[in-house]
Amino acid sequence: MPQKAAGATALRRLGPGPTLRRRRLKLGLTLVELADQCAQAEAPVSHSHLSKLERGMYAPRPRLRSVLIRLLALDEDHFEADSDTPEGTTG
Repeated sequence: MPQKAAGATALRRLGPGPTLRRRRLKLGLTLVELADQCAQAEAPVSHSHLSKLERGMYAPRPRLRSVLIRLLALDEDHFEADSDTPEGTTG
């Protein structure tokens, strides 16, 4: 069975999401472990929502954004290029 064309989904993945995944994996964290660390930092988020952030489907809200920057040791302006991505409903 042929695969469907990526279309707009591929374009959305060009934002900062892939870097989130690379940093998480480099630190040896699963999505569940990162979600637990976010919750401990008072920015609760589900592992499924983190997955959507990594796939570029959503941009994190300000509190989660600052926690991810700290936990994943990202540059402060990491999410600036993500201004066209809709913010998620959680985080």
